[in-house]
Amino acid sequence: MFTVELEHQHLQQTLRKVESAIGDLTPLMHSLAAELASQTEENFDQEGRPQWPELTDTTTERRAKHGNWPGKILQVSAAGLAASITTHATDSSALVGSNKPYAAMMQFGGDQAEFPNLWGDIPGRPYLAMDAEGNLQPDAEKAILDLVLAHLEKAARL
Repeated sequence: MFTVELEHQHLQQTLRKVESAIGDLTPLMHSLAAELASQTEENFDQEGRPQWPELTDTTTERRAKHGNWPGKILQVSAAGLAASITTHATDSSALVGSNKPYAAMMQFGGDQAEFPNLWGDIPGRPYLAMDAEGNLQPDAEKAILDLVLAHLEKAARL
């Protein structure tokens, strides 16, 4: 075995700067949280990517009776699910979510057998930029990778 040691001042300084810049991921995490919120908003605007299942006749009739139909599938009121989306970022995490009690039900769906208060089964309508298995939507994955690469490139130029 033999070892090669590179003693190149400029390269070593640059690598130290990269290590230092990458050490604080807080700005990147804020960018990622904002991007996840943007992707979530796009899902609401397009009613899913891929498209969400249509509402049942029972649901559209109930919504029409209360003046909420026609309209967007998961946007019944101005203070509803879409408006409740928040972000949070730390130096090591980027989060997007909702504090609405029904948020998980809308994302993943639910069966009336498990939740007797429902008037029927609810199919999942993933409004977050991920599916039930935690896989990112293709557009979200590309956008996040682009942000990470831009962060690394910026760090390398220091």
